[in-house]
Amino acid sequence: MSSLPLARTGAAIIGFAALALILQVNWHSHAADDKDPPKAKVDPNVRQPWTTSKVTGSPEPPPKYKPVRVFPEVKFNHPLLIVRCPGSERLFIGEQEGVLYSVQNKPDAKKELFFDFKKELKTIDKTPGAGGVGELYGLVFHPEFAKNRYCYVCYTLNAKIPPKDGRFPDGSRVSRFKVTDTDPPRLDAASEEIVITFVGGGHNGGDMHFGHDGFLYISTGDASGPNPPDTATTGQDCSDLLSSVLRIDVNKKDEGKSYAVPKDNPFVGMKDVRPEIWAFGFRNPWRMSIDRKTGELWLGDVGWELWEMVHRVEKGGNYGWSIVEGRQPVRPDQKIGPTPIRPPLIELPHTIAASITGGYVYRGKKFPELVGAYIFGDWETRRIWAARVEGDRVKEMPEIVKPSVRPSAFGEDNAGEIYFCDYDNGSIYTFERNDGGAANSKFPTKLSDTGLFADVKKLEPAAGVIPFYTSARQWQDGATADYLLALPGLSAVSFFEKPRAIPGQVFWHEFKMQFPKDAVLVKTLALDVATDRGPSETRVETQLLHFDGEDWRGYSYAWRDDQTDADLVPADGAEKTFPIAAGGKIEKGAWVPVGKREQVWTFHSRTQCLSCHNAWSEYSLAFNTAQLNRVPLFTGTDKTNQLVKLMKHGYARRVGPDDKELPPFDADSIKKQPALVPLIGDDPLDQRARSYLHANCAHCHRFGGGGGQVVIELEAAKPLKETGIFDVRPKQGDFGLVDARIVAPGDPYRSVLFYRMAKFGRGRMPHLGSEFPHAQGLDVVGQWIASLSNPPKEWGAGLPNVNRPDLAHGSFSGAWPFARAFALGKIDSKSTNNLPSEVVKHGAVPVRDLFEGYTPADPKGRKLGANARPAPILALTGEAKNGEALFFNKEMKCANCHKVGDRGTALGPDLSAIGKTRTRPELLDSMLNPSARVEPQFAAYNVKTKDDKTYTGIIVKRDEKQLVLRDAENKEVTIEGDNVDSVRPSRASLMPEGQMSGLSPQEAADLLEFLVNRK
Repeated sequence: MSSLPLARTGAAIIGFAALALILQVNWHSHAADDKDPPKAKVDPNVRQPWTTSKVTGSPEPPPKYKPVRVFPEVKFNHPLLIVRCPGSERLFIGEQEGVLYSVQNKPDAKKELFFDFKKELKTIDKTPGAGGVGELYGLVFHPEFAKNRYCYVCYTLNAKIPPKDGRFPDGSRVSRFKVTDTDPPRLDAASEEIVITFVGGGHNGGDMHFGHDGFLYISTGDASGPNPPDTATTGQDCSDLLSSVLRIDVNKKDEGKSYAVPKDNPFVGMKDVRPEIWAFGFRNPWRMSIDRKTGELWLGDVGWELWEMVHRVEKGGNYGWSIVEGRQPVRPDQKIGPTPIRPPLIELPHTIAASITGGYVYRGKKFPELVGAYIFGDWETRRIWAARVEGDRVKEMPEIVKPSVRPSAFGEDNAGEIYFCDYDNGSIYTFERNDGGAANSKFPTKLSDTGLFADVKKLEPAAGVIPFYTSARQWQDGATADYLLALPGLSAVSFFEKPRAIPGQVFWHEFKMQFPKDAVLVKTLALDVATDRGPSETRVETQLLHFDGEDWRGYSYAWRDDQTDADLVPADGAEKTFPIAAGGKIEKGAWVPVGKREQVWTFHSRTQCLSCHNAWSEYSLAFNTAQLNRVPLFTGTDKTNQLVKLMKHGYARRVGPDDKELPPFDADSIKKQPALVPLIGDDPLDQRARSYLHANCAHCHRFGGGGGQVVIELEAAKPLKETGIFDVRPKQGDFGLVDARIVAPGDPYRSVLFYRMAKFGRGRMPHLGSEFPHAQGLDVVGQWIASLSNPPKEWGAGLPNVNRPDLAHGSFSGAWPFARAFALGKIDSKSTNNLPSEVVKHGAVPVRDLFEGYTPADPKGRKLGANARPAPILALTGEAKNGEALFFNKEMKCANCHKVGDRGTALGPDLSAIGKTRTRPELLDSMLNPSARVEPQFAAYNVKTKDDKTYTGIIVKRDEKQLVLRDAENKEVTIEGDNVDSVRPSRASLMPEGQMSGLSPQEAADLLEFLVNRK
């Protein structure tokens, strides 16, 4: 593979000082590509095995527990429930397709048929339009089962004629059955009595449990598909039974019903609200449970686009769907249901969870240390956690096993020990201690110890480790990048092919890649650091993405100043400051860098690595079909397609839909596969812009990827009209742009996507891996947006007139050429009377954030800015006395909303004893991200009146006559009831964002210390 040389891959990702020259240079002649890498001393036609790897295991200790199969002789087909039976040691397991089995709780158990709904049920004809049993969802036994032999089953019905909206009236059914007194027991089909029905379709819920009060609790979903959200707008509509937890009395019957409504249900007697509802506002509740000690009801709710949620359900609770999903607004224009929205107890971002499976509070005897912890998991990422809760706060939530089992349901036996089933392999598991596991004490702490390089100082790869090249490069604040692929021995990456056709596009394929155990992807980043002799290419960081056979983990190595080696970065990340060339002058017809600025380089935490490298993006962002499908553009003569060459030499293989190996790609078949293109070159403008957005944005901005409150899909293969950006109004803020759109066809300056790429600070995109705008990328994206109008418009940023009047009150369109010139190093603040500082201090909202990064360094020390990292603050020792002075400082305004002792105002939470209930990290997080979690009693609402006025504040009182708000100035606003047009939950706290941005890290540590000491 010597024909794939180790060359620079940062062709479009270059230092600011060089940007001005590169803009005029063709992609093929980049200076970064004009040198040949070290020649491999092996036969280029024979693949070399990689045998020197030391990257195995993990530097962190393994989980304390491991999953162990309990019934080794038993397997099920897509099991979805595990249920215990009072007075019996049997466990009952239900399969998705409608078959129930029982097993005796012993190692050599055999599965014994309990009931086959599709074969044995005889009552389908009682429901008009029904076409057979659909799926099984729930099973529960009556508390007095030993006496009455009753159990309750929830299952769905198929429609004979599928409804257009996918929703089948009475398609979800809860029925009571009698169980035979035989060994093994059987369900009596003839004994069915239908108890309650509700609309079926999509999210059905269907889990059931008896509470300590003897009443039956039933979960229901919104009966919709995954997208668009809540198509029937039922989440807050309590006139039906959907999106709710129902509570009914199955021991009594009201007139005309097969059950009774308990008189203490929260909405009994309320107009247009079904009295069966106990709580509401759920999307797709997947598994709930009753804490056998406290009687509390726990529920896992599968999220939509950003969050997975766990609720501890309370009487009358409104859990937000579909106005919100967790903390994010989804459809805020809806009318709120009969009670205020409550936040989830636990929120998991889609970086670590994608399909929650609710679990149980552990009350067994096997693991005393787990007693009282809520154990639950995620179907997609296979993670399982044990959450410890105190009051309304999660104190800790460690992963307790390695992510190897796909948990579709949890259950417990009569002793309180927890079981869970694997949807994929059909096995049932429980927990055992992982006593034999330990951290890999020999995990390499130096890059030279990884076995990836023959010579680290020269960046020469070890035998069997090969370079690869991406077509569309990520912008990482001027850094260049080298990529390596390291596969143990002679193993290969499998590309599992699932073909699809996209209207209006060439025929594309989707692939799901499978890497061998201990595969490593390597990326080395370098910056042009300013020295006395001019810019010098300096290695900054080498990132490893390691597949341990079950999960992906990211590690960073920070290069030493002498460039001889790199050291493993701590798990929570780090920072380092580099001097970068800034500004310049024309000298002998050439642009010469002059001056320098400080650039803070962030080594991201291992958790942050997985924000982008996650299940939704298939983990690898650079090594995939679209990026690899290219001819390397380097000085060698071999122009063979890279992906063809990788397959030819055995580094990759194709697998078809039937799991049979397919012939490797050749010169013709590769043309049908997805391919990104470089930012600069002769390819069409649309392809260059879409490829750039794909490389920098699509790993988050895809359905489920966590990139926004609405579905924005920026994959290059997606037709533009289906991306969710074309002429669509923004829902996460317009930044003051007039008539803003996410992408306004023909007008970059009305396009929030363009502005987010151009700005600094909070709201900038991408929010990880980059803090500086990429002028070259913005030029291409701006030209592309301008071309989208009919007819296409001409657009060019150009260079500004330095003598232009002050921009403090200017527009985005007038200010951007100046900001672009700063990005290119074409002008510095001296030539514009310190323009960046003046604009940041006094500028209009759409303008000031374009310049923040170009302001001179603060002589008193670096400020936190809008994207502060907690780790450096937590590492400092704070001075509480200084923090107290800051808290009561008039400019900080902390005391305007909070009380400490007898000082301040109690608009927000009283902080007099906040150190008693919050840890230092928790307190700091609430200071840096005030809107991340807002206690229900302090949630802000946006109120619009019928005479077109708007107010924001905390609701003090609301009835038919009036609504009373308390605003951020602690003033009460009274609005007549008949003048209220809409009331929407605010996605922001009343505490302003960026409140800490003007503090230095030490000042933040002082303020934190003051609050931590409030006991």
